[in-house]
Amino acid sequence: MSYLDVPYDPIGTPVEDFISFNKAKFKTVMWNAPETVKYKGRIIYVHGFAEHSSLYTEFFDKLSQLGYDIFFFDQRGAGETSRGSDVGNTDEKHTFQDLDFMIEHNLKFRRTEDEKFYLMGHSMGGGIVLNYAIKGKYKRYIKSIVACAPLIELHPDTKPSRLLWFFSPAIRVLAPNFTIDSQLRYDFITSNTKWKNYLMSHDEKFVGTAKQFYDMFTRGEALTKQSYVKSYDKNMPVLIVHGTDDRINDLRGSKKFINLLDSSVDKKLEQIEGGKHSLFMEREEIFNDVFSKVTGFLASH
Repeated sequence: MSYLDVPYDPIGTPVEDFISFNKAKFKTVMWNAPETVKYKGRIIYVHGFAEHSSLYTEFFDKLSQLGYDIFFFDQRGAGETSRGSDVGNTDEKHTFQDLDFMIEHNLKFRRTEDEKFYLMGHSMGGGIVLNYAIKGKYKRYIKSIVACAPLIELHPDTKPSRLLWFFSPAIRVLAPNFTIDSQLRYDFITSNTKWKNYLMSHDEKFVGTAKQFYDMFTRGEALTKQSYVKSYDKNMPVLIVHGTDDRINDLRGSKKFINLLDSSVDKKLEQIEGGKHSLFMEREEIFNDVFSKVTGFLASH
């Protein structure tokens, strides 16, 4: 199959750049709201495992047309930030230091001195942003959190073998850069045929390192522990959107996390009927439902 173009023709044009931090050169993508539209705020977006900016073309374009600026970066170990032997070369420490840096970088572009950002993430990135509301260095600059299908618990259909999970702490120490193919199935990602064909035509590889897998799984597991979740910032509103047909990250994990949050937290879990894992690449009726719920939350928070 030959390469297919992104199955969406955007109205806006993103601005791509590279910024250096801590021995990595990060690709960044900025979607700016049109000058003819009232500015509604800036979103810092944290992508999922092995993802890149093209997968969010429709979502980001439509958000920007409503008045939001969206800042996206290929994380360490992914996309154009890390190629070849650097794929998956990241860990817990770098993940949060890199996000700290990106938030600090965005402070330079605030429209007002007291402007705060929306922090949004999908899958692995969803787990990261939920953790950030607990332990993030710059969480005081975040006004609310949106997590899409966050990696809290893997679905049984995707969960690695018990043997691999048992040995993963040892592998992380003895062979941290040992690469593992997650073997994610395209039909688990989306029911949108156009996006599925796009992924298959580009032969997207879902490969990471032992330390990356171990850290993102334990990061998610922490979000099911009351002793940890009790430190969630009670002034940080949170929306989780999760498809009922997600067979990569288990909807039950999102339910556990929401239920563990203090009752004083402004929290909401939207279960998207029929939605698979990547809701922002889903077929039109599901995408529109998710988009409406997310933009409604942003507008009121």
